[in-house]
Amino acid sequence: HKKRILDRSVPLTKQQLQKACSVNYRVKNPHYISGSELVVRSLRGDAKKIEKFVVDWRKHFIDTVNPKFMPVGWCVDNPVVCGRQDEGKSGEAECVKQW
Repeated sequence: HKKRILDRSVPLTKQQLQKACSVNYRVKNPHYISGSELVVRSLRGDAKKIEKFVVDWRKHFIDTVNPKFMPVGWCVDNPVVCGRQDEGKSGEAECVKQW
């Protein structure tokens, strides 16, 4: 037998509604780990794992979004470089032609 939380035959009072609105429904889970943190932890700073993850994510983006326009020089297989951009890379023209 289930206990009914709300008896629909009895109307709610303004006081009950105000009390319900003041309930703290957001309770922080001390064990919560964000998805991005889980990814970072799983890659453990391993450059090869990071590059594979980035390339796989780019492929997923292309397959899922199917963009019609991409920035000049953008390519799924572009090198993964953190904190700087390598200019004058060869092979950019071939990547752009794919789109």
